[in-house]
Amino acid sequence: MINCYGEVRTVQAKPNDTIEIKMVVDGDVLAGQFEELIKLTGKEVDIKLASNQLEYREKIDAQTQEPVMKYMVHSDGTVEMFSQEKLDLELEELEEEERSSVINISEIDEYILEHDTEIMEFEGGEFDGKAVLTQLTEGTGMEELAQVYDVPERMLADKLDDYRRLVAPKAAAWQAAKSDDADQQSSIFGETDEDDYDGTEEDE
Repeated sequence: MINCYGEVRTVQAKPNDTIEIKMVVDGDVLAGQFEELIKLTGKEVDIKLASNQLEYREKIDAQTQEPVMKYMVHSDGTVEMFSQEKLDLELEELEEEERSSVINISEIDEYILEHDTEIMEFEGGEFDGKAVLTQLTEGTGMEELAQVYDVPERMLADKLDDYRRLVAPKAAAWQAAKSDDADQQSSIFGETDEDDYDGTEEDE
């Protein structure tokens, strides 16, 4: 079995009533699986294609065009959500707008598994998305989980995506903070290397 992420480049209908799908995968993603992939050439395969990107919507201030909700990433990786109060009371009368953003599902899942503790409330009960995602990561199939939770498989998958959308803004803030930390570390080490070198060589 080949497990990988890739990009669907083209989908083209052929004269013989078949569909040709061209998919591009980074070589590093297929590390250790390339030989197995070669063996599949010319054979029938069973595949499932799903987007690795998820669209979510945020409410934004109509005046500032900034998100109404802000996110603070703490040193332990937890993310706190808060609303920024408007100083100008007249702005309270402005209608809120919504803006769509896109984030990779793998980035959301990374945040969920490492730091998220949120329980999604919905009509009829609660949904612990982290528990479901953890079991999927550990190898339990979606069909098997659906039987455990006694719900249709499609419903469980949809609920998981709803949960991902709920925490997506937090995940985006966490990923941005992690990227900033990595950039700062890179900058610090780079500056240190340059400062340590004075352009002269020691005599042997």
